Amino acid sequence: MSRVTDVLVSIDTETILKNYPNISKNPAAPTFIDFKHVYMVTNQNNVVSGQAGGELDLKAQVGDLIRWRETSLSLGFENAVIFYKFVGNQGNELISTPTPRKAVASIAVPNTSNPSVPSCQKVENFYWSSETLACGRVTYHFQFLIVDRNCNIVGCCSWDPFISIHN
Repeated sequence: MSRVTDVLVSIDTETILKNYPNISKNPAAPTFIDFKHVYMVTNQNNVVSGQAGGELDLKAQVGDLIRWRETSLSLGFENAVIFYKFVGNQGNELISTPTPRKAVASIAVPNTSNPSVPSCQKVENFYWSSETLACGRVTYHFQFLIVDRNCNIVGCCSWDPFISIHN
C-alpha cells in the first residue's frame, strides 16, 4: 500500500547569510550551501539516517508519495524560504520530478483571548510533491530563495539531499 511521507525542511537563513557574504541573488546561479545549515525532519518510521540534518535519507517504496515543505527557523518572520526549482536526480529517474502544489487547509492557531481553545483559519498550503518510481538511491537538488520581510530576495541557494527506495 502506498503511503505519504511528509518532510519538513527548516533552513538556518541567519547562519547562511552570515557565512556566505557573497551569496548569489541570481536564481539561475544559486550558491551551493553546506548541508549543515538544513534540518529535514520526517516521522521516525521513514528514516534510514540523518533525521534533523541536511542529508536525510528516507525509506520509501515504489509508488509512495513524498511531500516537502520548507521554512526558515523563524517560520518566515525574519526571513522566509521558498523552494523555486528542483534539479534532476542522480539515480536514473527513480522519483518523478517534484512539482509545486497548492492546497487550502484549515489550521489551528493560538487564541490569545482564550489560550486553551484554539482558533481555526483557512490558509493556502504549499509543498513540493513527488512519487517514487523505482528502487535505488536518489540524490537530488532543491534550489531555494531566502526572502526578507519586504519580500526581497537576499539569497539564492542549493543543496543536495537523498532518498533510498526499497520494495
